[in-house]
This record gives sequence, C-alpha cells and structure tokens, in this order.
Amino acid sequence: MLPTLALIVAFSLYPLLQGFYMSFFKRGVVVLPQVQQTWPQYVGLGNFIHLLDNDEFRVSLLKTVGFVVVAVPLNIILSLSLAVLLQPQTRLFAFTRTVVFFPSMISLLIIGITWRWLFGLNNGLVNYVLSLVQIAPIPWLEQDTMAQIAVVVAWIWWQAGVNMMIFLSGLTAISPDYYEAASLDRTSKWRQFTHITLPLLRPTMAVVVVLSSIEAFKVYELVVSLTGGGPGKATVYLIQTIYDTAFQLPMQAGVAAAQSVVLFVVLMVLAILQLRLARSTS
Repeated sequence: MLPTLALIVAFSLYPLLQGFYMSFFKRGVVVLPQVQQTWPQYVGLGNFIHLLDNDEFRVSLLKTVGFVVVAVPLNIILSLSLAVLLQPQTRLFAFTRTVVFFPSMISLLIIGITWRWLFGLNNGLVNYVLSLVQIAPIPWLEQDTMAQIAVVVAWIWWQAGVNMMIFLSGLTAISPDYYEAASLDRTSKWRQFTHITLPLLRPTMAVVVVLSSIEAFKVYELVVSLTGGGPGKATVYLIQTIYDTAFQLPMQAGVAAAQSVVLFVVLMVLAILQLRLARSTS
C-alpha cells in the first residue's frame, strides 16, 4: 500500500495542508527569496475577515449554491429515470447505457466547446431546430439567465451518465422478491417504485447527492469553455473566483487559499450531513 499512500500524501494531503497554511498569510503565488516584496506576511485570520467584506466572493458563492440547488436535483431525477428505464439486461439496453455514459468520459473543456457551438445564436444547432417549428432564436449565451440555464443543461448532460451507473448498481442490489410479492398483491408499478425502490435506494441516493454536489461546487472548466464566465460575470462561479483571485491579483494567493478553505468546509459539512442521513435511513 506504500505507493498508493505516497501518491495520496503527495497529491492530496500535502496540497490540502499547504492550502490551510497559505490562508494565514498575505502572499503571491510565487515566493522569491531574493525579492523581499514577495515574502509571505503573516496576517492570521485577516484573509478570512476580508472575505466578509468581499462582495465578489459572496456573489460567486451564492451563485454557486444556486447552481447546486438547481442542477443537482434535476440531475438526480434524470439519472434515476434513465437507470430505471435502462435497467433490463439486454444488448439494446446495454448499448444505450453505454451511449448515455459516454459523455462523462469526455473532457469538460471539450463538452463546453461542443455546447457552445450547439447554443450559438445564429448558427447553433439548437436554435436551428427551434426555427423548424417557428420558434425565434434564443440568446442562450448572450443573456444572463439563459447562460446560466445553458451551463446547467451542459453539466447535467455530462454528469447524468455517471449517476445513472451508480443508481443501476443500487437497483441491482434490490432483491426481486420484493417486487414479486408486490405483484402478487396487484400493486401498481408506480407504488412499487415509491414504496420499494425509492426507500431501498436511499443510501445510494445519499452517495449520488454528495458526489454530484461536490462536482457542482467545483464547476469551472465547463463554464470557462462554454461561457467564459459571461455575459459579464453572470456565470462566474466560486472556483473561477478563486482562480482569478490567485493568478490575476497581486499578492492575493492567501485570500484565494482562504476562499478554498471555505469551499472545503462547505463540502465537508455537506458530505457529513448526507452520509449521516443515509446511515440513519439505511
């Protein structure tokens, strides 16, 4: 296990601790021993106090939370529906599952570029299809709300396949005896789904919610390639704010590290709550 442990320490634990350490200093990304102006200056909790007055950080955080609140439930509904529909173990359904899962294997940068072409105002495929039914072109990437909707649609399309496979694993673990007993009692398919499938999928649901929420909070590459954060700053989410603070503002890497710590705490609390909920309902 030593090679695996070494990789975890080098690429996960050490960067995490380094980020916590950096959050207590005023510093830039690069520290040059021969240039005194780049030397870190200890500020204690100053960077965290600064975040309370940072309107840009608060707006991007709230915007990210809004994205998570909208995108994650829609993604769960879609992925669970796909898992139920594509559960039969036949070649056709296996091929369809592969097609649905395929987008999750593509780089988010490529997905963003693809959807940017699809959502083009005058030459996009989506607006072309809408024009066939006499619907005027929609400014997907030119208007604030529509740009946010475009990001949600592209992210769900990318994430649904992974969650579908997780739900399929959960569905496979449910004993068919429950459904046979329900069929003998002439229970409808909908009542079987709501009274058997959903309750027994709660642990799986908790895992999907945690993983999807973490991915949603980390959305960055997709936004950069799809909207570039625009129009204006309508789709600038938390990760992009952290990146811009660290690499575009002088001596603000400590502030960016403090922002990352806040994000880490939010994700940790979310994971703990969801896993405890899953444990209590399992």
